[in-house]
Amino acid sequence: MLTIVMYRLHTLIALVVVVLPLRAAANTLPYDVVGHYPHSTALFTQGLELFHGQLFESSGLYGHSKVIARPFPEGSTAPEGSTGPEESTETLRGVTLDKSLFAEGLTFHRGRLYLLTWRAGQLLEIDPERFALLRRHAYKGQGWGICYHSRRDLFAMSDGSDEIQWRRTSDFSLVDTLTITGAGNYQHLNELECHGDYILANQWKQPYLLVIDARSGEVVSQLDLSALIPEGLHQEAVLNGIAYDARDDTWLVTGKLWPKIYRIRFTLPVLETAKSAAKAG
Repeated sequence: MLTIVMYRLHTLIALVVVVLPLRAAANTLPYDVVGHYPHSTALFTQGLELFHGQLFESSGLYGHSKVIARPFPEGSTAPEGSTGPEESTETLRGVTLDKSLFAEGLTFHRGRLYLLTWRAGQLLEIDPERFALLRRHAYKGQGWGICYHSRRDLFAMSDGSDEIQWRRTSDFSLVDTLTITGAGNYQHLNELECHGDYILANQWKQPYLLVIDARSGEVVSQLDLSALIPEGLHQEAVLNGIAYDARDDTWLVTGKLWPKIYRIRFTLPVLETAKSAAKAG
């Protein structure tokens, strides 16, 4: 049932210590923080998406799962003293989930909101205006992150492994899987954001934003967002949440239980086929 609400070890062998860098071959992209906004420390962020000037966010945990939406401004920083999303009852809209459901990532396709659930095997198709449940789509396994890949006209879904599943938009049936490769261990892929030929991904309990070539599965670069992670928060307050803002070509990033959403700007790397085409031209 959905209810509409208004809210607010080192290993030593023969005296040799071997240290393996996690991201040795990954190209680390520089980025600029161009703004920040208040974010409720009560939100266990699982998905983040901008849609028609509204910021939609899913928050997990059994008995506390919800999706909220609020108008989100262009530009850098919210006015001093402005409230977090759970406090602005005049502009915040939302929906709470049944206690049996743990909300995960969300995305949009053709004006409808699609929300994953963790272990229930249900993708919820929701009207974002009325927050009314339209359909349920079944799938096997866990749901973590999701985004709509317009160039393939498919959903990309993570399940906590190092694979991304391609699924049909009509019935969420499985089309294919893509194994993520590169210099590191890419288990626990989490929140996803599709953008052109890229998929950007959070990795559970890692401070990196991975930039993946959606055609090959290769991690072509990464952003190290360690400097944005708040100190002194719960161990589960990890980086999670990516949303592209086409209005000014920036990205919104946040985490579970974080006090802020950050607006960052960076330049995505040119993919190999694009490089080849440029040389040929």
